[in-house]
Amino acid sequence: MRVEEAKQVCECLYLGVAVQGLTPARNPNVVGVGIGKKLARGAETEDVAVKFYVRQKLHPLLVRDGERIPSEVEGVPTDVEEAGEFSIWRPIPPIYHRKVRPAMGGLSIGHYEISAGTFGCVVRDRGDVYILSNNHVLANENRGVEGDPILQPGRFDGGKTDRDVLARLDTYVALDPEGANLVDCAIAQPFNAEDVTTDILNVGGLRGSRDPTIDEKVMKSGRTTRLTNGTVVDVSATLRVGYAMGSMIFQDQFLVRGERGSFSAGGDSGAVIVAHDGHAVGLLSAGSPFFTVANKMTTVEKALDVKVA
Repeated sequence: MRVEEAKQVCECLYLGVAVQGLTPARNPNVVGVGIGKKLARGAETEDVAVKFYVRQKLHPLLVRDGERIPSEVEGVPTDVEEAGEFSIWRPIPPIYHRKVRPAMGGLSIGHYEISAGTFGCVVRDRGDVYILSNNHVLANENRGVEGDPILQPGRFDGGKTDRDVLARLDTYVALDPEGANLVDCAIAQPFNAEDVTTDILNVGGLRGSRDPTIDEKVMKSGRTTRLTNGTVVDVSATLRVGYAMGSMIFQDQFLVRGERGSFSAGGDSGAVIVAHDGHAVGLLSAGSPFFTVANKMTTVEKALDVKVA
């Protein structure tokens, strides 16, 4: 079964064309729909399936009428996998991260009214240098205004004085509680370009951007869990993600499963996910107890009209 055929079925599911009651918007137990390898007794097979991510995997007799997921949709096999809740608001462990100049990807950062997130990487727009991270990290979930101070380290990690102000909020893509979202991203402009570097802590420099592929090995450097490794398990997921401002639907996301334990934790939001060839493939935005959620980096670049430096 080709990935493109499965992707067409996912698009129909989101639009409610193929099967009613199976999308995150219509089934309270379904938190995401995507494409990945079918599991058999906990191990991946070579078969591509339409993946249904559920809060809790239930015995078939406990599933309500109209909410049972069929073994196939439009001739494409399905697979049900427990994911828990996708959310940006998992507890942040009490880990201190110091002020660093020049600041780099992987470090604690945040809008002055949030706790802390992660400095993703440096991006450029017509020669100007910007810091890339999430909307909910740099713009406080649409509440920020242009010019707002950005702290490094973030407020949770001790950033509180004028000397900790690294940049000002420049632009963000607004989160839409009513429609479908593709990205959770924002950029901030440092007051002094020499106060940032294009390196990412424990990763090094980037070699541009591209889209991820299923089964690809990736890594990220984040404020909370530092350097971790994982595997891309879905490259076309539609998910319901919880925010302080409410639950929102995200389309065309990709999912990562950690190699040893969790790939990310609270406070890692905004980290750049990097392939082993040095290309940035995603911007970490959310997670569940089982998966990490990321926007595709090429989509982020297009949305903000910037390029990875």
